[in-house]
Amino acid sequence: MSENASDHWFHRCLHATKQWLLDNPTSALSTEAFDAVVGAGGVPRRDETTGEHFLADADQEYLAELRRAGATEDPR
Repeated sequence: MSENASDHWFHRCLHATKQWLLDNPTSALSTEAFDAVVGAGGVPRRDETTGEHFLADADQEYLAELRRAGATEDPR
């Protein structure tokens, strides 16, 4: 993670959204999660076959790093 990790869009999401994303990083985004990610500045990718939206690979890796670091929830 970079020195400015708190600048990542993830940290601008509400607590419930952060927790869902940490628990489900590779799941298709629900409408609520999609709206929260886009509203916070994230750019989900769209599966052209299914039309579902997912976190970008780099964002999935960012969340994996947070989980490895023990961030089961963000204190903000």
